[in-house]
Amino acid sequence: MLHEDPAMLDIDVDHWRNLQSLILDSAKARRRIVVIHEDAEILKFVHSDRVPVVRTVERVEDPHVLAERVYRDNADDVDFVAVFERRAFDEYFGRFQGTWRADEDLDAFVHRTYELLDEYRDGIVTHPGPARNVLGLQWRLGATYDQVTQAVERYVPPDSTVVFGVFDDDALWATLVLGFDADLRVDVVTTVDPSLLTVERGGAAIAEEVVAWVGERYRPCALGLFTSRAGARTFLDAGDKLAALLELRDHGDLIAERIPAGVPLAGRVPS
Repeated sequence: MLHEDPAMLDIDVDHWRNLQSLILDSAKARRRIVVIHEDAEILKFVHSDRVPVVRTVERVEDPHVLAERVYRDNADDVDFVAVFERRAFDEYFGRFQGTWRADEDLDAFVHRTYELLDEYRDGIVTHPGPARNVLGLQWRLGATYDQVTQAVERYVPPDSTVVFGVFDDDALWATLVLGFDADLRVDVVTTVDPSLLTVERGGAAIAEEVVAWVGERYRPCALGLFTSRAGARTFLDAGDKLAALLELRDHGDLIAERIPAGVPLAGRVPS
């Protein structure tokens, strides 16, 4: 779905940073204890912040039991524990790097790197939560990869754009613009340039101008959804996205400036 060479131009730094704070969770930014072992012998046992750790084990008999124990012993100072068997860790990286194809969709490659972690259940262990949900750069969308792909195929027309906006009070705080080509591959990833808008405050007026701006600058806009920061978190956390949108609409926290056919959200809902 994500083109191998998407255009990422004219990104507003503030909008992009704010967007990342909503939807991305980096393992590198979280407090963690990493244990590396080989043949049950511990080679490394360290906290990411190099703070002292409680260590009540000397060997790795069961990596799952050890990860849970280390996490429990250091619960006040750690977000997760990772236990890596050195050879399994090296093999995993060699395998996923070897699957790269220059002409494939980028998201297919990234998705495969996380799926592959499931094959190293005892060699790459994290607690709490499985490695595929903890390591790397996690997208907190409240939906699976397949669900997102199916939603695009069902609701997004070819050669169109979609735009999502988040308000802080009545000022535009974050945006995401995605452009889809004739094959529904994302070939544009960017934000709105707020300096080019004539309306600075007021949800409905800003949403209307943003959708028009996106359509003129890129492709016709097929979907334009806007909500508050709290509303965005509610939507992202929800398993049933349509129900979440309807709830936001009913609470006056949704502006639907463009709606694809088949989505039961009639008209624009004032903020």
